[in-house]
Amino acid sequence: MQYTIDNERMSVTADSLGAELVHIRHNGKERLWQNENGSWSGHAPLLFPACGKCGITVNGKTYPLAQHGFARRREFVLTGRGDTFMEFSLCADEETRKVYPFEFVLTVTHTLLDGGVETKISVENPAPVDLYFSCGGHDSFALDGDIGEYEVLFEKEENFTRVAHDENGRLTGETVSYGRGRVFPLPADYMQEGRTVIFPNVASRALTLCKRTGEKVASLAFEGFSHVLLWHPHGSRMVCMEPWCTLPDRTDENGEFCEKAGVIRVPPHGVHAFTLRKTYDCI
Repeated sequence: MQYTIDNERMSVTADSLGAELVHIRHNGKERLWQNENGSWSGHAPLLFPACGKCGITVNGKTYPLAQHGFARRREFVLTGRGDTFMEFSLCADEETRKVYPFEFVLTVTHTLLDGGVETKISVENPAPVDLYFSCGGHDSFALDGDIGEYEVLFEKEENFTRVAHDENGRLTGETVSYGRGRVFPLPADYMQEGRTVIFPNVASRALTLCKRTGEKVASLAFEGFSHVLLWHPHGSRMVCMEPWCTLPDRTDENGEFCEKAGVIRVPPHGVHAFTLRKTYDCI
């Protein structure tokens, strides 16, 4: 079921399926990708309890968790709603335990801003043992023109060293350097065939999508994430800017889930939170 909150300039719709934002309209203009050419049906899915291709082995047992986890395909319960916010929750159940053997309460709260929307992701551990998880955003940004007309401005100067992945989405160990700076252009040639640009361990905690002519389109601020991924479905007029707290597995990677770099530990009865903030008032 879908729910909408709005104000004079913003209208935001979220779906109980995945607690996903499916419409963000700023001054009457749609800002999320709406699958105009059939290339990708997502809008802004939440990745939990894993990002990308990630094996889940716990105490020597491997579980069949799908890519990006299960939260995006599960029905959440609407647990709170007001004039400016919507809160959704998902708890561990018999189905989640088949692929992920931890107890959890995942809460997603979307709050209207004057020129955007803030999403808070909270992971609570109700059990008497440690909880381990990963989390990531997969936010789309609709474009008015070809992706080659755009660039991403990073908050801080970065080494633009991309880590490569194979056709199965696993890291190969190879890297490609695009130099150092704050501005990363988006030519389509190295984003073809579903390839993702992965920048690990960035210093920035905010990105601004701009046209190469200097016009600012949107910004994404994130707290609690370490890596930035950029992805563009073939033929689409959109780009995803994705903050993740872990990277996909390497082609040769095995071992316990809790030992993987970036995996979050939540102690018994503890809570861990992340924040994503999309704003469009820069236009």
